[in-house]
Amino acid sequence: MENQQLSLLDRVYTVLRKRGEETEWITSADNHNLRTGIAFVPCDTFTPVSLLYTMIDRPETLVIDVLFAAKVPENRRVEVSIILSELNADQTAGAFQLDPNSGYVYYRQSFVLEGMDLTEAQFAQLMKNIETVAVETAEAYSHIMETEYPK
Repeated sequence: MENQQLSLLDRVYTVLRKRGEETEWITSADNHNLRTGIAFVPCDTFTPVSLLYTMIDRPETLVIDVLFAAKVPENRRVEVSIILSELNADQTAGAFQLDPNSGYVYYRQSFVLEGMDLTEAQFAQLMKNIETVAVETAEAYSHIMETEYPK
């Protein structure tokens, strides 16, 4: 199968471009030729977010991050980390996380695809399902995000 020769990120890029999404490759800080992720901003979400796909080589895993626009001030990061831990206790999949350096909050899910022989259509549907669950979960908690994180 020709698509199986592409990396997961190349397959993600192909699906996003076919859907008409505007994408941006994320590259390594040390080597701008090394692509480490692909980002896009969905236009059909209630909460302003951006989505970032990355991958893990072994086992072959697709990772999606839903990044919120809100930035947590440094003096509130411990408090917010505790709130996120409480939110994560109720999650059946994925987790809310706080980047301790930047202060940005994101929701992460990962899916191990090692050994799966997905057709292009199946892969596109998997991506749509991943995005739907991730964004809906993030939006379900958007009222908490809006009240707890200053704009």
